Amino acid sequence: MILLGSNEREKAIGLIDSGVGGLTIQRELLNQLPSESTVYFGDTGRAPYGSKSTETILRYAEEDLDLLLRNYSVKMIILACHTISAVAYENLRSKVSIPLVEIIGSTVELAVQATRNRRIGVIGTEALINSDIYRKRLQEKASFEVFNQACPLLMPLSEEGWFNEPETYTLTKKYLAPLAEEGIDTLILGCTHYPPLIGPIKEALSEQVKVIDPAVAVAEEAMRALRDRGLEASNASPSHIYTVTDNPERFKRVGERYLGRTMYYIRRVNL
Repeated sequence: MILLGSNEREKAIGLIDSGVGGLTIQRELLNQLPSESTVYFGDTGRAPYGSKSTETILRYAEEDLDLLLRNYSVKMIILACHTISAVAYENLRSKVSIPLVEIIGSTVELAVQATRNRRIGVIGTEALINSDIYRKRLQEKASFEVFNQACPLLMPLSEEGWFNEPETYTLTKKYLAPLAEEGIDTLILGCTHYPPLIGPIKEALSEQVKVIDPAVAVAEEAMRALRDRGLEASNASPSHIYTVTDNPERFKRVGERYLGRTMYYIRRVNL
């Protein structure tokens, strides 16, 4: 086990993702919690998870969690992936004694606060949309109308760095047209790959539509959880480690676009 702190407060925050998209959440963490060390695990060798079966996602998520806990000393784990959060959170929660933060709950709270006409759109991977998790969670709060749209081609465009290419604008508009026609006033980005595509996404919608970025919600929830447990770090020089299951060179190239900073310590592991 790699120790990143001499006491509980100085341990790292762990992040689990199917690949590189969760770095959009880490970017917000680094902005809001600059003293915290992090350990990011991306299962790049088996990504994407969004097109996998429920059974496969559950197995992969358990293996990801086990690898992180076995190799690193962490004080909190963030499931930095909508698919893992939607499919595996309940299963993983019973396996850890430290705080386990998922994406869905905090994102729902932001959407509830944002909507005025109670017509909310959700875009995401096939697995996320098929789970219908956002409709279920939102309708537990009130009688919201929720409109789901799978956008499988947006993830590879985002990873290629095609944030503002004409083709991205065209495809995004096609995906979002049904939601625009439904008169939504709030859109949930149900995939961590989508925040870099905010330009094409906003272009496809009315200016009045509020776009909910889950990274902001998750970072705020993590901050509250650390504060409530007295676990805030005071590192003058926090450490950031990145672990992947395949192609660290590509992870670094794509990841630095997402983070907007250099990634220094990337290691490849076998599950």
